[in-house]
Amino acid sequence: MELKPLGKDELYIFKLKEELINSLELLYFDAETSEEVKLEDSVNKQPVIAPTLSSPIHKDTDYYKSDLHKFNLKRSLAGLQPLTEEQFEDLLESQSIESISGSESETEDEDEAEDEKDDPNKVKLQALISKLSMESNNEENQKSISYLNTKSAYLLFKSKYLSSDKAFGIYKSLFTENELLKDPLGGLKKLQKLRTGKSALFMIGGGHFAGAIISHSPKDIRGNAPNAKISKEEQAVNIIVSKTFHRYTTRRKQGGSQSASDNAKGKANSAGSSIRRYNEQALIKEVRELLHEWKSYLNECSSIYVRANGASNRKILIGYEGSVLKNEDTRIKSFPFTTQRATTSELKRAWVELSYLKPVDLPKVNEKVKRKQESEGLSTNNKNKELSKSPEPASPTEVHSAELVTLLKKQKAPKLISYIKQHNISVNEFRLVPESKYINYPTLLQFSSANGLNHMVQVLIVNLKADPTIKNQFGKTAADISGESSTRNIFQICRHKLGEDYCNWTLAKVGPAKSKEEFEQEEKQEAEQIKAEKQKRIQEELAKKTEMELKKPAFSSHSTLGGSSNLVNDMNSLSEDQKLRLMREQRARAAEARFKRVAN
Repeated sequence: MELKPLGKDELYIFKLKEELINSLELLYFDAETSEEVKLEDSVNKQPVIAPTLSSPIHKDTDYYKSDLHKFNLKRSLAGLQPLTEEQFEDLLESQSIESISGSESETEDEDEAEDEKDDPNKVKLQALISKLSMESNNEENQKSISYLNTKSAYLLFKSKYLSSDKAFGIYKSLFTENELLKDPLGGLKKLQKLRTGKSALFMIGGGHFAGAIISHSPKDIRGNAPNAKISKEEQAVNIIVSKTFHRYTTRRKQGGSQSASDNAKGKANSAGSSIRRYNEQALIKEVRELLHEWKSYLNECSSIYVRANGASNRKILIGYEGSVLKNEDTRIKSFPFTTQRATTSELKRAWVELSYLKPVDLPKVNEKVKRKQESEGLSTNNKNKELSKSPEPASPTEVHSAELVTLLKKQKAPKLISYIKQHNISVNEFRLVPESKYINYPTLLQFSSANGLNHMVQVLIVNLKADPTIKNQFGKTAADISGESSTRNIFQICRHKLGEDYCNWTLAKVGPAKSKEEFEQEEKQEAEQIKAEKQKRIQEELAKKTEMELKKPAFSSHSTLGGSSNLVNDMNSLSEDQKLRLMREQRARAAEARFKRVAN
């Protein structure tokens, strides 16, 4: 028996027929191939228990905010040992950024400012995490089967009312987190009990705001005249109350709000900027007053959909002091699709998009991956064994080396001193490992000197009493291997502070003792000398230029000694000394001319 096609009004999610709901079957898909899989073929995965640390790693508040902590969490989920900060930095340095392709993001509002460029280290970190996930979970992903593997904003349901290559799609954002993870079909049935309920929709961005409280019971539009500009579904949207605002807050042709520009470039003083600032505050006031006015409606809403471009716009609606909408409110959701400028008609279009089942095509099967899986016959057991292998436990010396080098590089003197005292480390006897990596600078002082860590050189010598006479296996002291003159100066300052009895400074290859003030005075004198030499060169260049100008003919063949207008103009541009010099030269030439006439 052939089924009658369903009308669009029969797909309204708050008013579905029981026969249609009973025909729905949640579809499961393979994560890698997007192939539809029967429920009985799904595999339940057990979480991997993170291994315990074999060696203590020095952690502080900064560590838990770092990229290293995020990466170690990913490693722990893969059953791998965490990395030290030095190992993580080496891994980042070895990661080629040229092979990483970023993705372009699209903004929803024409006035939203352009995103900042990716930080190379952040891009590398994302690539490492992706690589780790691929290596550790490749086999699991290929066998992972879930109804959430649609790679879209929809959950897909099979139905006898559709052909075999089609499915009903419903947005995941319509479900609560618990319903989405445990029983989506049950959640869809619960929506039928909300057919007399309400939902709220808000959009804000670029100075435009639109808000509406919408009843789940559509309007009766029977008898309405056809409208080519608006669909029947949009006509049936039952808006209880709505409001739109627009204020001039964005900078024409430049985009972005005035407050964003002020934060980035400093406060502008133009008339337009003052108007935009006033309008921003006025818009905030109007929107928040409206939310308080609608408080009773909002308390009755089962869902609240918000589109706010940027954190500042979101804060206008949610989470400010005394706000009606709180950040922790689970009813607040984002629109799972792109929206246009905030208007009442756009709110209607968005509600129709959200609230109807949509016949959609099934995801295309990735035949290439499917053939690869079939031909290779991947062995899950072998890969799991490889993943379960963990590196050899790090020795205490390796752990200490990694932590000390990290603290030296970051020049965190108090933490370095605390770490050394806490673990009873001798700054003169301790050697960094692995030896092959630190062969040129095995001690903490030599490492700091070679890397130009001037502050740490002074801390190690003055505060921790490091010995500058210790040599590496090539017979070089810490001062010998310093690559910068400023670092060598620090050794001389330490010699001045500690005195000649501290050690054999000559053996340490440290220059004469000098105070910091003496170095500053020398730098000042050197700067003044350079400045004086520069001024002298400028004066010499000006003198040469003046001499060249004076050698040029002062008058043409048509002018007399005293009477050229060009000569007068030229003389007006000269200084008094230059004028006197020019007059003397002219008198000398006139005398030579008279002698020649007398001789003839």
